[in-house]
Amino acid sequence: MTDKDRRSDPSRRLNIIPESVAGRKREKSGSIPLIPHMELRMELYPHVYQIQSLFAGRNLFQYLFVGDNTVLVDTGIAETPEKVIFPYLDSLRLRPERLTLAVTTHADLDHQGGNDAIKRTSPTTWLSCGAADRALVEDPRALYDIRYNFLRADHDMGFEPDPAPDAGKARRMDLCFTGGEVIRLSDAWHLEVLHVPGHSHGHLALYDPLHKTAFVGDAIHGRGCPKATGGLAIPVTYYYVDIYLSTLRYFEHLPIDALYSGHWPIMRGEEIRDFIAESRKTVEFLDRVILTKLEKNRAGLSMKELTDAVATAVGDWPPESWLLAMFPVKGHMDRLEQQGKVRALRGPRPVKFELI
Repeated sequence: MTDKDRRSDPSRRLNIIPESVAGRKREKSGSIPLIPHMELRMELYPHVYQIQSLFAGRNLFQYLFVGDNTVLVDTGIAETPEKVIFPYLDSLRLRPERLTLAVTTHADLDHQGGNDAIKRTSPTTWLSCGAADRALVEDPRALYDIRYNFLRADHDMGFEPDPAPDAGKARRMDLCFTGGEVIRLSDAWHLEVLHVPGHSHGHLALYDPLHKTAFVGDAIHGRGCPKATGGLAIPVTYYYVDIYLSTLRYFEHLPIDALYSGHWPIMRGEEIRDFIAESRKTVEFLDRVILTKLEKNRAGLSMKELTDAVATAVGDWPPESWLLAMFPVKGHMDRLEQQGKVRALRGPRPVKFELI
């Protein structure tokens, strides 16, 4: 997929107006509680709001655009609507039924888990996501089987087999995007839908050209996802390496004055450029670490050994989060195989990789 493939085509316009309208391993002892931050209600700019709560020690953000049509970006975990989003709407004197559209930026339980609660409370709200993520967003079982546990058979790495309650209930999407669509907020204000894969196949971002603001979900990772209190909480979790790099290039050339994400602090100006540059350097660093470790271990290394090596080299990913590094490490191994630099030794499990 090229940058051109994912750029918004102005001729593809969608006016959505219904008439009536952590990746985290779950602790076995139960769900880490969602902590609302209602006192931190933030209007980012006129009629655009950031909704904040804490989940597993990280900020969890949703975004609300209030116009003739009202658009919610991401729905959090299963309990986020009842505990955070609906009280936030109430503070703005808006009923849940006022929501025109809820956009899930990508397939992850902390971005899609609230979809069922949104639809049950407001049946007229349209649920949407990227077309390539649809199967995973609609069904928590598919999310776990296909996304979270896809390395279990060959590499003995993954999460618990059954979806956590935080993942919510299965719920069909009303609408899917492929990038290039336009969502009308009012006659003079719209959002452009961007297809920005890398973390997932169907990852979406929303761009407000009037204000030059981008709402990117988890499309850009830096060196990892931060704790709300500072420091890193979890590793980077991109998977499709070359496509992720293409997404980074796309954002570099998009006029952005402010960048809003699913977990990272608000960024402006040079902070945005530095964040994208750091993201690219992280990709390059992981490649070097993997190749160096394989060079020193000619008998081959397993995914677990490679993941631990990468996490150790990075240095400040918390050890309890290292499992999540399986996503980028496997992405790098797939890429190195395609480049003819490594091969998988498909004998006894777990599979090992060696340099060619």
